[in-house]
Amino acid sequence: MVRRVLAVMALVLLAGCATNRAEVSVNVLPPGNTQTPAPSNGKKVYISAVDSRVFQIKPSSFDIPSLKYDEVDDTSITARAIARKRNNYNMAIGDVLLPEGHTVSELVGDAVASAYRQAGYEVVGTRAAPDVSEVKVNIIEFWSWYTAEGVLDKVLRNKSLLQIKTAGAPELSLKTLVREKVKVATDNDWKHITEAGLEAITQETLKQL
Repeated sequence: MVRRVLAVMALVLLAGCATNRAEVSVNVLPPGNTQTPAPSNGKKVYISAVDSRVFQIKPSSFDIPSLKYDEVDDTSITARAIARKRNNYNMAIGDVLLPEGHTVSELVGDAVASAYRQAGYEVVGTRAAPDVSEVKVNIIEFWSWYTAEGVLDKVLRNKSLLQIKTAGAPELSLKTLVREKVKVATDNDWKHITEAGLEAITQETLKQL
């Protein structure tokens, strides 16, 4: 009996660990080998990205960024938040953050910069460089989420909505959505779907340049 109780307690502790906050490293993937960058157009750009996402405590739908009560206004947390974990009953059981020192605005800015490089622009690290145009990226939406759509059907999605402004050029409005079926949402799955979302931003930006 004692062993059985201890075994149950161990399972509870393990379950608790699985439902807490996860920190996941996410990268902007380099262009594939089949993609040939455009010749240089001689133009320089500086990419600046601002995170304008609005977080809620109990959102009406899972694609709205959400966190616990005391964190929705904590920018040190929201700047790194990329997803909310949910169980088979679609109840929130944890969240997914980037590691400390990394932010969503940094990643999205890098994804947009990748598109500009592929389109023949030179991306520079300072707006003070001579003959440089600043590209302002407003991140209205960027979020990954999980839904259980049946016993065996579990889906991860990532969506984004960006506004890109450059002086003297038409404003760009980008929307992306990617999805992937999984059996269990692991940390690696959150990494993969978020990187797929960033790749979608790069490709959609490239289409509009």
